[in-house]
Amino acid sequence: MTLSEIIKEFEAGGVESPRFDASVLIEHFENKSRAMQLAFPERDYTSDALANAVNRRKNREPLQYIIGEWEFMGHTFKVSQNCLIPRADTELLCSLAIEKLKDKPCARFADLCTGSGCIAISILCECENISGVALELYPETLQICAENAAMNRVSNRLQLVLGDVCEDCLEGKFDVIVSNPPYVTIEEMEDISPEVAMEPHHALTDGGDGLSIIRKILEIYPSKIKKNGILAIEFGWKQGPAILEIAKSLNLNAHILKDTENRDRVLVVNI
Repeated sequence: MTLSEIIKEFEAGGVESPRFDASVLIEHFENKSRAMQLAFPERDYTSDALANAVNRRKNREPLQYIIGEWEFMGHTFKVSQNCLIPRADTELLCSLAIEKLKDKPCARFADLCTGSGCIAISILCECENISGVALELYPETLQICAENAAMNRVSNRLQLVLGDVCEDCLEGKFDVIVSNPPYVTIEEMEDISPEVAMEPHHALTDGGDGLSIIRKILEIYPSKIKKNGILAIEFGWKQGPAILEIAKSLNLNAHILKDTENRDRVLVVNI
């Protein structure tokens, strides 16, 4: 099975980036760099591990789940079907928190709906001498976060809390609270790709308008933030006006940040 043959199989299966995915799988399962693949394009790969991985990807299982890890903010994270796959869209939320915390020794932050822990752990990796709390509802997901914290050597600065974000599960106050909660609407779930459909649905959607958990966060957590701190929430790019309206109804001082595609992406509440 050559690189070109794998690419053709992926193209036939409707994989969005067939060449990239084929190269990543060969690099991961055959230990052949992309430069090596280009130098020997007709090399025949025969391992069962690669054949199994190709079959899984052809059936539209996410590439990240197949290789078991993915990069976010320059750091590597374990991923499985118990957590969402880290996405570039979320780097805006993470970068905002890092900018706010990087010059505050002994600052404390919280990451609500932490999932793989990619946000909280990336913040800790970039900001020394601060600590964080990662809140997650599902034990199996929180275990992935724990493994990622250990792998990235920040376990001693990250407190893991098992609890429901829709209740007040946090003790004390924080300089920054961030969250990438489930915000996909039930209607949007009908049009998701086969890959996204394999991610945990409870981490994608609230089963309704995509705003119910965000409403709860805006009701509960501003009171947990220190003066001059911020609450920042990622949301779907069509939800900006509705979320601003919720913030206004709660008398919150809020504004929206746009992502690299100039789409509404992060709500920032200034305390």
